[in-house]
Amino acid sequence: MDKQEKIKIAITAGIAAVILLILVLVLTLSGAKDNGDDQKLSESIQEYADIAASDVSTLDAMTASQEASSEEAREEEAKEESSSSDSASTDVLTTTSKMEAAKETVSGNSFYATDKATLKNVYKNLKVDVKAQLKELSLYWSEDNMTAVRDLTHLERFEAMSYQLSGTNDFYYYGETNSDGKPNGTGLAVYGDDQYYYGQWADGVRSGNGTWISFYPKYSQYVVTEHLYTGQWSLDLPSGQGQEHYDYNYEDMNEEDYYLQNAIGNFSNGLYNGEMYIITVDKNDDTIEWNGTCKNGTWEQVLYTTVDSKGKIAYLSEREDSDHHLYMTMEGAKNNGVRGIIYGGSVKGY
Repeated sequence: MDKQEKIKIAITAGIAAVILLILVLVLTLSGAKDNGDDQKLSESIQEYADIAASDVSTLDAMTASQEASSEEAREEEAKEESSSSDSASTDVLTTTSKMEAAKETVSGNSFYATDKATLKNVYKNLKVDVKAQLKELSLYWSEDNMTAVRDLTHLERFEAMSYQLSGTNDFYYYGETNSDGKPNGTGLAVYGDDQYYYGQWADGVRSGNGTWISFYPKYSQYVVTEHLYTGQWSLDLPSGQGQEHYDYNYEDMNEEDYYLQNAIGNFSNGLYNGEMYIITVDKNDDTIEWNGTCKNGTWEQVLYTTVDSKGKIAYLSEREDSDHHLYMTMEGAKNNGVRGIIYGGSVKGY
C-alpha cells in the first residue's frame, strides 16, 4: 500500500467517525423524536455521508492529480536528462570535429621513406660482356658525360650485368689497383640492385672523392627514379662533406609527403652528422629549403618547440621562415642518412 492510499483511508475513517459521533449525540439529546426529526436526522446523516463521499472523491481527484503531476514531472525530468544527454553528445561530437579539423592544420609531414631498386629476373639468361661494358661506361663517366652514363645504365645489357650480382655485396671493378690487385686510385664499380660507383679507392674500399648512384629501372614504376651521393668517402661509406640527391616520378608522388630532394652537409659512416641544409619537393614540384642539426643520423629538436597534436616533433626549420617547422616522429628522426648503399664485399671476377 502506497502513501497516497494510506492518507485516503485515514481521511475516510475520520469522516465516518465524526458522522457516528454526531448521530450518537443527536439521539442522546433529543430522545424519542417524531418522524419529522428522524427525517431531518436521516437527511443530516445523508448530508454528512455525501460530504464524506465528496471528500473522498476530492481526495481521489487530488491523489490522481498529484500522481499525474508527479508523472509529468518525471517525464519532464526524463526529457531534460535526455536533452542534457543529447546536448552532451553533441558537444563531444563538435569537440571531436573541431579537434580533427585542428589536426589538419598541423604540419605532419616527414621525409618519404625510400627503397632500393630491384631488378627483374628477365635478365637471368641474357649474355653480357662485363669487361667491355665497364670500359665503355668508365670512359663516359671519366669525361663527366652523365647523359651517356644514364642512357647506358638503363640498357638491358647493363641491368643484366648488375642482376648477376643480386643478393651479394660483391662488385665488378674496372680501374686502377694496388700491388695486391685491390682497387686503389680511380675506378668504376658495379653492384647489384642497379648501383654504380665511380671515384677514388684505397686498399680495396671506396675512399676519397666519388659518386654513387642507384638507378631505378624504367619498368619498376617506383616513385624514385634515381638516388645518388657525391662527395667524400671513407671505409666504403660516405664520410665528410657531401650531397645526397633524389629524382622522382611526380605522377607516383602523393599529396601528403615532403620528399627529400637534397641533403647537403657532413656525413659520418653514411649518416647525416652536423648542420644540414635540406631541400624538399612535393608533387607539384614546389621546393622548400630547411635547416637542421643531425647527430650521427638523429635529428635534434628545434629549440623552444613543442610536440604537435599528432605526437610529432619539430626537427627542421624553414630557411626563409624560421617559425615554420617540419615535424617527424621520434622514430622517423633516427637513422637519417644515405639509404640502401651496398658496401663491403670484394671484386668479382669476369
